[in-house]
Amino acid sequence: MRRRSKAAVLAFALVCFHTPAPAQEGNISEPSADKPVSIRADEITHSRSGNVVTAAGSVEIAQEGLVLRAEKVVYDKSADRMSAAGDVVLIHPSGDAFYADTVEISGDLKDAVAQGIRVRLRDKSRFESRAGRLIGGTRTEFDEAIYTTCPLCGEDPRRPPPWRIRAQKVVRDTEKETIVYRDAVLEVWGVPVLYTPYFEQPDVEVRRKTGLLVPTFGSHGELGMIARVPVFLEIAPDRDMTFTPILTENEGGVGLLEYRQRFRGGSFRAEGSITSGSTETQYRTLRGHFDADIDYDIDSRWRSGAAISFASDDTYLGRYEFSQDRTLTSNAFVEGFFGRGYAAGNLYRFQGLRPTDDRKTIPLVVPELDFSLLSARDRLGGRFGVEGNLRSLARSVGADSVRMSLDTGWQLPYTSPRGQRLNLFARLQTDGYWIDEAGESDRPGDRSADVTGRAFPQAGLDWRYPLVRHRGGVSQVVEPIVGFLVAPRDGNSDLIPNEDSLDLEPDDTNVFDRSRATGLDLVEDGSRMYYGLQGRLLGHRRMQANVFLGQSYRFGGSDLFPAGAGLDRDLSDIVGRVEFGYDEYLGLLYRFRYDHAKLRSRRDEVSASLGPDAFRISANYLFIDNQPAPMGFEDRREINLALDAKITDSVALRGETQRDIQDGRSLWHRGEIGYREDCYDVSFSFERSLTRDRDIRPTNTFLLRVSLTAPRAN
Repeated sequence: MRRRSKAAVLAFALVCFHTPAPAQEGNISEPSADKPVSIRADEITHSRSGNVVTAAGSVEIAQEGLVLRAEKVVYDKSADRMSAAGDVVLIHPSGDAFYADTVEISGDLKDAVAQGIRVRLRDKSRFESRAGRLIGGTRTEFDEAIYTTCPLCGEDPRRPPPWRIRAQKVVRDTEKETIVYRDAVLEVWGVPVLYTPYFEQPDVEVRRKTGLLVPTFGSHGELGMIARVPVFLEIAPDRDMTFTPILTENEGGVGLLEYRQRFRGGSFRAEGSITSGSTETQYRTLRGHFDADIDYDIDSRWRSGAAISFASDDTYLGRYEFSQDRTLTSNAFVEGFFGRGYAAGNLYRFQGLRPTDDRKTIPLVVPELDFSLLSARDRLGGRFGVEGNLRSLARSVGADSVRMSLDTGWQLPYTSPRGQRLNLFARLQTDGYWIDEAGESDRPGDRSADVTGRAFPQAGLDWRYPLVRHRGGVSQVVEPIVGFLVAPRDGNSDLIPNEDSLDLEPDDTNVFDRSRATGLDLVEDGSRMYYGLQGRLLGHRRMQANVFLGQSYRFGGSDLFPAGAGLDRDLSDIVGRVEFGYDEYLGLLYRFRYDHAKLRSRRDEVSASLGPDAFRISANYLFIDNQPAPMGFEDRREINLALDAKITDSVALRGETQRDIQDGRSLWHRGEIGYREDCYDVSFSFERSLTRDRDIRPTNTFLLRVSLTAPRAN
C-alpha cells in the first residue's frame, strides 16, 4: 500500500504541468519514492484480488511538501493505472497548484489524461483547459485553453481579466522549454483584439529564451511613424543577441543589433546599426554606428579591456535618438594593481560630433602610460611616493608631441593630542617634451622638432582643526583650514604645449589642491596660501547640513591664468558649497563662485528637490559668467524643472523641461505617464526638442509601449 501510494503522488507531481522546482529555491526538495508518504481518507478498501486499492472520502496524500486532495483515488495494479476524481487538487512544493475534475495516469508516470483543468503557477499566472494530456512525460497538450498572468477579480471571479490568450490548443514541451499556441486570440477585457494561427513563448519558468521582446510604437516629427520590434536570440547560456528592426515612415528601415557574451574572467558587448538615410546634403547615403566594449581579468593583479565607439557622421546618433553624446571615445587599456603600486597603459581615439570639431586636428593618444608607487611609512611616519607618465599625441594636421613626466614626493601627516591635523609635503615634478610642430603647409619638409623640459619643485603645509560638539541629539563639526605652498615662478615655458589643462577655474573641489590645473602640461607656479572653513550638522529625522567656504591668496601674482578665470589676481574668487537635507522631503545643494572684489556672482549651481517620492518637484539652475580662452564661451544661464508624481499605486507621471534663460528660449520638454496593473504596463511619452544641429531639427516625438507582465510581488 505504501509503495503504490508513493507512485500515485509522483504521478500527480508530473501531471501538474510538470514544472521543475527553480534552482534558486534550494529549500524545495523534489518528491522521491524513497521518502515517506502520509495518507488520510475516510475509507480505504482493497479488492478481493488485491489488485485494486480505493481511497474515498476527503482523500489527502502528502509527501515532502507535495499534497494531493480528491474525493476518490483508485489504483489498479493489473492495469498499472491510477485515477482520481472529485475536486482533484495537487499542490507542488514549488508553489504551483493543479486542479481538475478527473485524472487518469499510467503506471510509468509518463502518460495522463485530465478533464476540467485549472493550473495556478507560482508566479501567479494561470492556465485553464477543458481537457489535457501528458504524453511521454515531457509534453502536455491542452484543449480549448486560456492563459493569463492576471489574478482573478476579487469582486467577480467570472469577470474577464485585463488580458488573456485563448487558444484551441496549447502544447507545453519541458524539453524544448516552450509553450506553443494554435489558433490563438488575444483578448483585452474579454474583447478579441488580435488573432494568430501560431504563437510561441518561452516556458513560464524560463528567464532567457529566443522570442519577441516588448515593441515600441510612436511618431517622430522628422522620421514619421516609428516601430521598434526587438527579437531576442538565445545563442547559448553565456551569449545572446538582440536584433531590433526600426521602421520609420520617412527614412525607411534601420537595423540595430546587440550581441552580449560572458566568459571566464570577462565579458563582451557590441552594438551596431546601419541604414540608408538622408543627411543635410545628401538624399540617400549609408549611415550607422558601432559601439563595443570588452573586459578581461588576466589574473588577480592585471586586467585589460577595450571600448570602441564611432558613428558614420556627426548627427546620426542624435537624429535617430541613439545618443546625445558630443564626443565619442575609443580606448584600449591594460592595468595592474600590486600592493601600494599601480600601472596602466592606454590608447585613445576621439571623434568629435560638434560643428566646430575638425577630425584632422583631434589627436590620437598612442600611447599613455602611467604608474604610481607609495612606500611604507618611514621612521618619522612619512611616506615617499612616485608617479610617472608617458604620453604620445599624433595628429593628421597640427603638432605631434611626446611627454615624459615624473613626480616624486614625500609627505608627513601628523595629528596632535588635541586633534589638530597637519600634513607636511615636498615634491618635484620633472617633465621632458618632444614637439614636432607643423608649418602652415603641413608638409613633411615644413616641420620642425623641439625638445624642452622643466623641473618644478613645490613644498607646503596643511593645517586643519576639527571641533566637535554633541548636544540634544544634534552633532556639530566645525573645521578651519589653512595651508601654505611654496614654489618658484615661471614654471611654464611657452615651448610646452597645453593639451590637458584647458579647464582653469576654481571651485569647491580644487581650491585647496596643490595645482588647480587639471593635467600635467601646466603647473601652478609661485607661492600662495589658502584658507577656508567647513562645517557639518547632523540632527533628527536624517536632517543634515554641510557648509564649505574657501579662497586662496597668491604672493606676487601669476600670468598663468587668463583674465576672468578667477585665479588671475592675487586674491582668488571665493568658492563655496551649501547642502541641506531633511528626511526624504527636502534636498538642497548650492555651489557658487563669487568675484572677491565686487562680490558679483561668476558661477551658480542650484539643485533642489521638495516632497516625498509620491509627489516630488526638483529644479536645477546653472549660471556661468562668460569664460575667457581656452574654454571661451558667452554667459550661460539655464534651468531644468521636473515633476514626479505617483497619482495612485498604478499611475505615475513625470514631466520635465529645460530652458535657456540667457537666450529666452526653451530647449526641450518631456512628459511621460505610466499605468501599471498586476499583469500589464502601459506607458506613453512625449518629447518636444527645440534645438537645431544641421539635419537635426526641432521635432515632436510620441512613443507608446505596452507590456504584458507577470504580477507584481506583494
